[in-house]
Amino acid sequence: MDINKRVLLWSALAVAFVCAAAGLLPRVAAEKANKSVAFVAEYREVASLAYQNNVEPADVWRRINDLGVLGVAAAEYTGDELASHNPMPVRFGSASLLCASAAKKNFSRAVLRFLPDFVYADILWEYIKAKLPASELIADGGYKVILLPGSVEELKFSAFVPDVAALEFARASGVPALFRPGPCTPASGQNVADAFSLLLEKYPNIKNITPAGLVAPGYPELEPLVSVMKAHDITMSQVEFIKQVGVPQLAKMAAPYVIPMHSLTRDEIISRGLSRRTIADRFVRAVHERSIRLIMVHPYDLQMGGRLDIFAGDLAVYKEALEARGYKMEWPHTSPVRSSPLAGAAACGIVFVFTLWFYFARLTASEAENVSPFTAAALFVASLVLGAAMWKLPLLAKLQGGLCGALVAAEAALSALDCWKRRPICSIGALLIVLAGGLSIASFYGTSAAALRLTPFSGVKLTLLLPPLMVLYHDLVRRVHPEPLGEIVSRPALWGELVLIGVMLLALLVMAVRSDNVSNVPVLEVAFRDFMERALAVRPRTKEFLVGYPALVLYWYLVRRDYLPHYREAARLAASLAFCSAVNTFCHFHTLLQLSVIRVLNGWWLGMAVGLVFTALLHFAFVPFCRRAHSYLASKH
Repeated sequence: MDINKRVLLWSALAVAFVCAAAGLLPRVAAEKANKSVAFVAEYREVASLAYQNNVEPADVWRRINDLGVLGVAAAEYTGDELASHNPMPVRFGSASLLCASAAKKNFSRAVLRFLPDFVYADILWEYIKAKLPASELIADGGYKVILLPGSVEELKFSAFVPDVAALEFARASGVPALFRPGPCTPASGQNVADAFSLLLEKYPNIKNITPAGLVAPGYPELEPLVSVMKAHDITMSQVEFIKQVGVPQLAKMAAPYVIPMHSLTRDEIISRGLSRRTIADRFVRAVHERSIRLIMVHPYDLQMGGRLDIFAGDLAVYKEALEARGYKMEWPHTSPVRSSPLAGAAACGIVFVFTLWFYFARLTASEAENVSPFTAAALFVASLVLGAAMWKLPLLAKLQGGLCGALVAAEAALSALDCWKRRPICSIGALLIVLAGGLSIASFYGTSAAALRLTPFSGVKLTLLLPPLMVLYHDLVRRVHPEPLGEIVSRPALWGELVLIGVMLLALLVMAVRSDNVSNVPVLEVAFRDFMERALAVRPRTKEFLVGYPALVLYWYLVRRDYLPHYREAARLAASLAFCSAVNTFCHFHTLLQLSVIRVLNGWWLGMAVGLVFTALLHFAFVPFCRRAHSYLASKH
């Protein structure tokens, strides 16, 4: 008994959905269990707030600790910070100015000078000697002087002096310390690891490393530091959206001892005009949507005076919002390691083979025909073989990911576009195709490493850009567009076509450039996104509810009314963007799976509603106006 091709496709997608659901069970369980969040504050800022309120740092700490600040960040000072800010009772400069006994031979050599009774003199010297073995300790005129291996200029931006006061404060308070080592040009990777081992012996409460500066400490020799971290169960945090040379490699090597972190700088807040409410929303979204588990908090300079009270008030808002979403304020732990499940590989194999097969059936206008049971069985066997190959061969899996997403998006778009006579059913069917394909991709590629962004999905750009081209090629082959490609190329271009082509190419370029790049989002759009977030809890994507789905409804209207046959293709291509974006949502593996599903559903219903409103205005207002205007102009002639 033969099987209809459409029935076979939907049966295959149903099987893929079941396989994807089975593969997603460990991910869903891990996401439910990982609900611990902590705020981290710089010790320097805690001390500053204490000075401003005439209290001890411990008093400030007790207040903010009750509001979720559970860790103290200890910096590693550069030569420039020591010279300009004097955060410790030491002097940094050249031997010619600070060391008379060394000035004759080493007048340009950088030195560090302090009094013999400096309380942290011993640990400071031991640390610097471990990190910069060529350093020398001498006495000079009542001072102790460390001769550093380099000039002042060379060590100006090198970090080599830990904030011992911060580490002592964290140990005395019994709280985790987050150490922030910076790049130091003269120090090798082994030197960095030796110095860090020394700190761990004295301060076992160091629980996390968050690299500071533009380059990872010890880069490119990162193995020694990673070995020390893993031996002592030290986690590593990479601040999202911050570009640092070598830090992604360090995070990948440190896996699974990685905890994502989010922070906002003063410059970003001022340049973007972020309000305190917006900052709170940013932090909550970082935790709830992107699985961030450490938040670096600061008393931001948005209001003058009363900084401690304002800071405490902001922390209370952050904590309340997170606890309302089921999070606990406690020091986070690493997530269990999840590899690619075999069931997810089978789901991706099925989706890839069957959507590709059906796309070719569409090109040959045979999608309504039947196939033999043997052909159906062969397709399923090919799907399982491909899935097994993807599971075993990482390179093949990497190549297939973007193609799988593109095929799903293209099939969903064509299914919705070519079924305009049964619009509600077809829109729901297209949504189900997106869910089946998107969940299959999330099942196979959504590993713990992908959730930590250590192995980013390589097919995001392909998922966004290829489906419109597939829809366009299909339309030219099947003559959905009234002219074949040959006639379009041979005849003179219409101005309207040129404008539409330019607009669409520009839109695709902007969409590709802005993908995963928050720095290119305008301030007004950020404000609009924040509004949508508060209104709908989970913000739908702009490409879906303001572009793609409204374009789909517009296309249905144009076909039913037989309007603009030469320009309807633009609406078809714009509509395909909704399905590209929806599938792409499932490729953000750091986002909670349930939020991805809700975001896709919100984009679908809201986009269809916007499309209906726009089409109603077009039909009942714009079209009659154009007819009356045309009649008026005709009567004048």
